[in-house]
Amino acid sequence: MKIFVIDKKYEELKKKNLQRNIIIETGILRALFTCFFCRGCIIYSAKEKKILNFFQSFFRIPYLYGSIQSIVQFENQYAKVKHVEIPILMYHQFVLKPEEGGKIKLFVTKRQFEIHLKILKLLNYNTITFEELKQIGLHNRFNKKYIILTVDDGYKDNYTILFPLLKKYKMKAVIFWVSGIKTNKWTIKSDGEKEIHLLDDSQILEMQNSGLIEFGGHTLTHPSLKKLDDIDATREIIEDKKNIERTLGKTLTAFAYPYGHRKESTKKIVEKAGYFFAVSTDTGSGIITEDYYDIRRTAIDKTSLFDFIRKISPGYLQYKAKKYRNRRR
Repeated sequence: MKIFVIDKKYEELKKKNLQRNIIIETGILRALFTCFFCRGCIIYSAKEKKILNFFQSFFRIPYLYGSIQSIVQFENQYAKVKHVEIPILMYHQFVLKPEEGGKIKLFVTKRQFEIHLKILKLLNYNTITFEELKQIGLHNRFNKKYIILTVDDGYKDNYTILFPLLKKYKMKAVIFWVSGIKTNKWTIKSDGEKEIHLLDDSQILEMQNSGLIEFGGHTLTHPSLKKLDDIDATREIIEDKKNIERTLGKTLTAFAYPYGHRKESTKKIVEKAGYFFAVSTDTGSGIITEDYYDIRRTAIDKTSLFDFIRKISPGYLQYKAKKYRNRRR
């Protein structure tokens, strides 16, 4: 991200930046012109300037002033003003025909998913993983049209349907795999769901080695972490991470809360386990850098093409977060 400082030199800002962003001292006209036409730019001044407040309100040119507690404030402000964030989609099951899907209907057909990938290609989206996001740098995430496709649970159809399509279109995804059981015992018990087999070790190793799929943690047995005490939650999270890392021979970057359920103490357990990101479902602000351990996602299942196009827009996550907050009031 480029931060245009338009008044006096601001040493404190440079110290907090730690070379994370590019800081440019310049005049107000150049700053306004560049920020209007270019991605990933924001203006800063030590004292408030009403003219910049005006441009922020009416032209969505991001602007911050005054004391800065953290350099991440610039990324958060940019995301809020521009109404942008990396879209993060959530899939579960992939089937050839609708009648093959489970009772809960958290599935898309092979045909639907292939259409989704074609739309993403057409709109010039670049699919990345959480590991790649970390490497790119969160401060650089606005520079291109990135999107993250996530898949929960790790059913066998991820290997037979998802994987071949990703290879066909040279696109990437993140699979959050339940590593301690072989089938979907959690939905069989709670919803009378039919038995669906999960991926085995050889399949996840092949998928990882393709370079197209990143694996993340999703607990040993898919419990609601809200219902567990911290001791049991720690076991589910830590042992799952050890299982997958032993199989893959690499450290995991991201974790997904089963059902999106978590407590504040759960987030701390996930962070202490060594994860850099954790994704939820209906919680989180829709801005990644506001809370790395409560990243909101958008569910894709019985989604029409119109809804799919709406859900992949860069502002959708924040829109949903705001709507969810209003609904709860």
